[in-house]
Amino acid sequence: MIFKRTFFLLVIILVGFISCQQEISEIIQPSQSEVLKPNTAETSLIKNVVAKDGSKDNIIDNASCISIQLPITVVVNGITVVATSEADYDIIEAILDKFDGDIDQLEIVFPIVIILNDFSQVAVNNFAELAVFVNVCGVENKIDDDIECVDFKYPISFSVFDSDNQLAETITIENDEQFYNLIDLLESNLIVEINFPVTMLLYDASEKIINDMGTLKIVIEDAKNLCDEDDNNDYNDDDINCTICSEQQISNMLVTCSWSVDELKINDEERTEQYSDYLFTFLKDGTVKANNNGNIKNGTWIIESAANGILVKINFSDLPDFSFNWVLNEIEDDYEINLEFGENKLELKKRCIDGELELTSILNEGFWRVSSFNDKGVNRTNDYADFVLDFKDDFSLSATQGTTVIYGTWNPQYDGGTVALELEFEEIIPFKKLNEDWNIIDLKNNRVEIKHIDSETLAISILVFERI
Repeated sequence: MIFKRTFFLLVIILVGFISCQQEISEIIQPSQSEVLKPNTAETSLIKNVVAKDGSKDNIIDNASCISIQLPITVVVNGITVVATSEADYDIIEAILDKFDGDIDQLEIVFPIVIILNDFSQVAVNNFAELAVFVNVCGVENKIDDDIECVDFKYPISFSVFDSDNQLAETITIENDEQFYNLIDLLESNLIVEINFPVTMLLYDASEKIINDMGTLKIVIEDAKNLCDEDDNNDYNDDDINCTICSEQQISNMLVTCSWSVDELKINDEERTEQYSDYLFTFLKDGTVKANNNGNIKNGTWIIESAANGILVKINFSDLPDFSFNWVLNEIEDDYEINLEFGENKLELKKRCIDGELELTSILNEGFWRVSSFNDKGVNRTNDYADFVLDFKDDFSLSATQGTTVIYGTWNPQYDGGTVALELEFEEIIPFKKLNEDWNIIDLKNNRVEIKHIDSETLAISILVFERI
């Protein structure tokens, strides 16, 4: 069954009308260059910007032109997950990524409601019905009309003129759906003018202030192909889509740190263990050094583009297990590179402590507060109000509120290719809830965001410190 979309109503209010005999105030007609008109290039571009993006839940529905209305229940590799927000997609991904090489299964519990690009809703009762819509979307990363590299910043004000009745009204919209429906309701007798300036949000978090329709058209056209819209079937995962990686990006990444062998298979034979002590360092001059406890082997490396992707060509005269024209498969969280050559597979993991040192120096300076703590879906931020945290040089830690002082320790560490932070407070509420190993999500000079995933329930906790 198709649910009728809730239309955005344009209500024109007549102000000052007392009687038919009284004179109606003169309406100042808008500039035609700033008017939204049906079926123009400008309006079509705007409509593609505000259309519903269906890629955020691709890990569930494998379709970028539809979204599944939350909450939804799915069974992932035998584990039931009730997704009530987009953050729960991380739990689904964590289950799917838990084991390498297993056969992943995701089952949707029907009935569900899906949302189309035009924000209309459709009830779906089984997989066969869903497949009809998924097939319409096509394969992952298919080029579509939806523009995701630029967005509007709301609210936006409009002047609406009814030319038949000579009435005018100012309206404000708050989101993409209202904007989309406004465009759908454009009629010949209604003149809709954007009240500039408006602000556009670009894919890199920068903003542009737009003062006219012509500039708006140029900004959208220039931005629409500037970013990866991440329309693959594992949207917003930890992997970089290497179909868009440049040779320079990969080169810069390889020379940043040294690398260890996380996995090596040659002709489907496991050889990881015999290279567990090797450390590979890629130098800018095109040489690579393999250090095995002080025993150095020298080789060469180069990055090239080919028909089958980006090649990482490695050559050692006495390390044949690494000497292949490896095809770059994926990059995980900027710390692990996965390479393939036929049946051969090489995973290199970054080994450096720059991030660890950076975390140490940032937390070691000044005082901090808990600005946000989402504990497995429960907001516990207020439990830490007015506590001042001091991360000391000796890695002791104190949380002070008036005369109350709670002590603990903090330990930055390089763990599994990522920078982590281990917190250990006294067994005192509420701080004992922070006693976990946390992975760094975002690291700034005055803000540190960290994440912990429960190993049993896979529930996610997000903790944010801000400098006072």
